[in-house]
Amino acid sequence: MMPQPSYEYGVARVRVLETRLLTRDRIERMADASSAEEALKVLAETSYAPLVAELASPYEYDELLSKEMNRVRDFIDEISPDPSITDLFFLKYDFHNLKVLLKHRYLGDMDDELPLAQMGTVPAEVLRKGVEDPESGLLPPFMVDAIKKVEQVCVLRVDPQKIDTVLDLAMYDRIFEVCHRRRNGFAIRYFQMQVDLLNLRSLLRAKRLGQGFDFLKEMLIPHGSLNASFYGRAIEQPYEQLIREVESTSYGRVVAEGVQDFLRTGTLTAFERLMDDFLLNYVKVLRYNPFGIEAIAGYLLAKENEIKLIRIIMVGKINNLPAEKIRERLRDVYV
Repeated sequence: MMPQPSYEYGVARVRVLETRLLTRDRIERMADASSAEEALKVLAETSYAPLVAELASPYEYDELLSKEMNRVRDFIDEISPDPSITDLFFLKYDFHNLKVLLKHRYLGDMDDELPLAQMGTVPAEVLRKGVEDPESGLLPPFMVDAIKKVEQVCVLRVDPQKIDTVLDLAMYDRIFEVCHRRRNGFAIRYFQMQVDLLNLRSLLRAKRLGQGFDFLKEMLIPHGSLNASFYGRAIEQPYEQLIREVESTSYGRVVAEGVQDFLRTGTLTAFERLMDDFLLNYVKVLRYNPFGIEAIAGYLLAKENEIKLIRIIMVGKINNLPAEKIRERLRDVYV
C-alpha cells in the first residue's frame, strides 16, 4: 500500500498546474477566432499543444477534451489525500451512465453506441454489467439500491423524468452521507449550494410549465438550505416576489439575473451559466487553504469548467455561430 499523499503535497502540485489554466483573454481569443481551425490554433499556444497536434481535423476536438479530462482524473486520484471526498465530484459521471443505461433498458430507443462517460468511480463497462445483473457484486450497494428503486418505479409506467429524479436523489443521499461521515465542512457546503441551485432551477421549470407544488415536490432534492415551505410559497408567487424573497440569501444575484433573463428569453441558459459561475467562485475564494481539499477540488472544477468553455466555443465555431452568441454561453474562468 502506497502512503497517502499529504494535503500540502497535493496543494503544491495543484499550484503548479493552475498556472497552465486558460486565462479569460485566451478564451476570448478563441471565441473571436474566424473558424474552428483558428480557434484550435489559439489553443495550440497553451499546454494543450501536444493534444491539438494529434488531431486530424477540428471536428475531432472531443477526443482532445476526453484525453485531457482523463489526465485530470488520474492526477486527482494520484494526489488526493482523501479519495472518499474527491470521488464525490466524479459520482455525477457514474449517475449519468446509470441514467443512460437504465433508460436504454426501459425505453430501448437508443442505439448500442451509448454515450457513456469514462470519468466515473466505476468503469463504464463494469457499470453496464452491474446494471444487467445488480446481484453480481460488481457495484457498490448504494448503486444497487438506486437501480432497484428505478425498477420499482418502472413497474407500472416508464417515465424518463422519474428515472432521472430517482437517480438524482440516490446520488445526493450518497454524497451527503459521505460528507457527514468525513465531517468535511467544505464539501457539505459546496454540495448543499449545488442542491439549492438545482432546486431553484426545477422551480423555474415548474413555473414555466404552469405546474403546482405537487409536481415540483417530486423533483426537489433534500439536503439543501431552502426548505420545502419556501418552494411551496415560491411556486404560487409572482417572479418579482421570488426575487425579493431570495435577495438576502447568497443566491440573490443568481436568481435576480437568471429570472430576468428567463422571462426575456424563455430559456434557462443564463441561469445555468450563473449557477456554474456561483459554484466556481465559491471554490475560487477558498482554494488558498493549504491544509484542506479545497484547492484540489478547485482545480478539478476549474478544469471541468475549462473543458466546457472549449466545447462551447468549438461547437459554436463548427456551426458558424457569431462570436456574441458564443459569448452568451461562456462561463467565468478560474484564474
